[in-house]
Amino acid sequence: MNRTKALSIAVALVLAVLVLFEVDFNPQFSLPGEGRQVDAEQEARYAACYAERDKEIHDVAFSTIDNPDVQKLYIKNNRDVARSDCRAQYPQRWVTVDEPFRFNLVDLKYRY
Repeated sequence: MNRTKALSIAVALVLAVLVLFEVDFNPQFSLPGEGRQVDAEQEARYAACYAERDKEIHDVAFSTIDNPDVQKLYIKNNRDVARSDCRAQYPQRWVTVDEPFRFNLVDLKYRY
């Protein structure tokens, strides 16, 4: 009798989890060690430089050029130049980071 009661409680719990949560089986395993990733501060500087240059390009294009096709061409060409200039000013850097032990089998997302 105890065995059937425990089994029915276990089945009810599993069903409750399946009803209340979206279950994704996403096995991930990694041992601790060193890894490389792009330096976030350097990328933020690059993004700020590009945003500033892009704003200047748009200001010039919309204040001096009347033809929409020419505006589009001017913006496209100058964006490429701005992208390469900002990358030359803020080159991509890689930093070494310590990666912890990671173990994950199931992801649960609340449905409601």
